[in-house]
Amino acid sequence: MIDIRLYQNNTMEIVPLEGLVQLGPEQISEGSMIWVDMENPTQEEEQAVLLRWFPVHELVLSDMKKAIASAGDDDSFHHPKVDDFGSYLYVIMHALVEPEPKATDATSYLRGITEAQLNILISNNILITHHAGRIDGTRALRDSCSRNCHIMQRGPDYMLHLLLDDLVDGYVPLVSVFEERVEELEHLVFKSPGNLTLMRILEMKRLLQKVRRDVVYQREIVNRLARGEFALISPTESMYYRNVYDHLVRISDQVDTCRELVLSIMDAYFSVNSANLNTVMKVLTVISTIFLPITFITSFYGMNFEFMSELHTPWGYPAVISLIIIVAAIMFISFRRRGWLE
Repeated sequence: MIDIRLYQNNTMEIVPLEGLVQLGPEQISEGSMIWVDMENPTQEEEQAVLLRWFPVHELVLSDMKKAIASAGDDDSFHHPKVDDFGSYLYVIMHALVEPEPKATDATSYLRGITEAQLNILISNNILITHHAGRIDGTRALRDSCSRNCHIMQRGPDYMLHLLLDDLVDGYVPLVSVFEERVEELEHLVFKSPGNLTLMRILEMKRLLQKVRRDVVYQREIVNRLARGEFALISPTESMYYRNVYDHLVRISDQVDTCRELVLSIMDAYFSVNSANLNTVMKVLTVISTIFLPITFITSFYGMNFEFMSELHTPWGYPAVISLIIIVAAIMFISFRRRGWLE
């Protein structure tokens, strides 16, 4: 699907693809702008927009295609970046996609949430977004433009700020779920320190590491956009990018805190398991020690000799059993008093 919105003369209209091809980028007057949102575009639509209407570099086209080819595989997406090609900027961001239907618990939410690669091209009066599947940020921006078309009057750099701000806000509920999940793991480590708990800790560590990597990449991108490095981002709009950057810094700090807590929980898990193992080994060692004299007595009286002093004594067998019980009881009481059985 491709959605084309043209703002000019204080009005906005939806333009079909055929009309876009006839309208050259150089024909867009000052104070006007056009936004092309390409959601799951076909090959013909990509060729019409990215090769004929707004030709982009072949490397840009190659990176953009990863958003479609790698749909559903987060590890195959291109990492977030920003490249300056003079007449346009090429920005790659990662957007969070919440599971459908909505998850009812933290575990389902974390396992169901995915990412999407969002390709953004920004020029003087042109904004192009290219992605696979649904991205809430682009849909929210379309709704905003439908309610107030004058948003587009401020230009593509302002539109880009709105889009980035919405993408960053999408990480807020995820971080909240991370914090709740980490708190659950803290209690679970001491309540049930088994293999399932370790798997949950490792899964949380992997998710946090992945989110942290994306947030750090995107934080640096927004920082470059905010500090006036690119001519296509006006100084007037750069302050809005600084606000987005501040949000990313806070999210990054929260993710780092959760990651450090998970590492501490992992250390606590191994400490608890080690302590439990030491307790088990101590009990087994005490039991083995108690059986040492018992084994000696039974092996001594188990020797196959004809002449033994207790062999023909009527009370010899009960006496040996009593001796075994007395020795075991004395050793048990002695170990208990020393605290070796606690």
